[in-house]
Amino acid sequence: MLEVRLLENLDAEMLDRLCRYGEESLGGAAPGSWMLPVIAAWGMLFVAEADGEIVGSAQVFRCRQDGDAYMDAFYVRPRFRRRGYGAALLAAVKGRLAGVGLSRLLVTLDPANAAAAALYEAAGFREVESLPSFYGRGRDRLLLAAGLGEER
Repeated sequence: MLEVRLLENLDAEMLDRLCRYGEESLGGAAPGSWMLPVIAAWGMLFVAEADGEIVGSAQVFRCRQDGDAYMDAFYVRPRFRRRGYGAALLAAVKGRLAGVGLSRLLVTLDPANAAAAALYEAAGFREVESLPSFYGRGRDRLLLAAGLGEER
């Protein structure tokens, strides 16, 4: 069974673990030791655990636009993929955000990442905009959005 917790403070051990797991899952795009404490303190840092082991994480910020949140990072560790944990974590995040009055969750996606695209589509995300060279020359992204509190 998956348990999803919202972390508000990070001790050194948890910070080290999340940095390792983020790097293992997202490579150089993972938020590091300089960003995770900021997300925990002023954003929303979700951790998913199964049988006492961290299987994934999501990091979310509120946007300037009323009702919107942006998911800066989302991952399931490689050895836990294809077990439904990504869908369950995403559903828990969406539910928690809806519970605090947010109405839409935004995320950017590498157009070449078919697995992530399928996960987001199944969770109700739809393409809002194409963002050419969003992360620098040749690093295109798609902006996706999903309503919160909606069942698909």
